[in-house]
Amino acid sequence: MKTLGQFYREKVLGRKDLRKRRLPAAMGEVRVEQELFGWQLHINGKRLPCRSEAEARFLSVFADAGLMEVKVPSDDVYLRSILPELENLKKRIDDIVDSYLDSISDSRIRDRLRHEVYAELLD
Repeated sequence: MKTLGQFYREKVLGRKDLRKRRLPAAMGEVRVEQELFGWQLHINGKRLPCRSEAEARFLSVFADAGLMEVKVPSDDVYLRSILPELENLKKRIDDIVDSYLDSISDSRIRDRLRHEVYAELLD
């Protein structure tokens, strides 16, 4: 199974149309919402405006994995084409990680371990 880091290197970093986006540290729920003036990514009560739903969904995967800075392709058609694979990969990784972390009752320790596992998967 591919890691998020491998996916990011293969599908994103080789492109010429990249924009750098900074993300707040995600220590809780990461949500994508459509609002009156466009799409927003909600991270720890902070709102990050996004140019499209595809960009918000792309950023939400990496914010949830703990990245603080992400390069995003400007082409929304391309983003939409890679999103299903990215979100499926993230879900499969979440399922595996969560199956091991379920036995840890302290939420702080569980969150810290989850963050450390994702840090390894992003290398």
